[in-house]
Amino acid sequence: MKKILLAAFVLLAFSTVLKADPPKKVELSFNAETHKLKVVAVHPVKNVTDHYIDLISISVDGKEVKVLKPQKQSTAGDETDEIVVPEIKKGSKVTVKARCNRFGTKSASLTV
Repeated sequence: MKKILLAAFVLLAFSTVLKADPPKKVELSFNAETHKLKVVAVHPVKNVTDHYIDLISISVDGKEVKVLKPQKQSTAGDETDEIVVPEIKKGSKVTVKARCNRFGTKSASLTV
């Protein structure tokens, strides 16, 4: 019985890993004049309302300052957002985490 449960658990864990679909990459750029952070989470999908980036978390110097929760993806190729982040100053380290609504995350960092 233990072997059957162990085998079922291993198959379940393996199928979860196969379904993982994190963003391919996260691209960041910052405009110091407008304080706008541009986030591009590259995440190719077929249906932007069913499979999409559902969370974008922005941290400045280790402190979370903004969280976006899109209800669908901008395009079939990526989720793109421009966000005003007044907390970003010269020398700040900005970290952005993008999460797929099915499974998986990808992060990127930028030092201004």
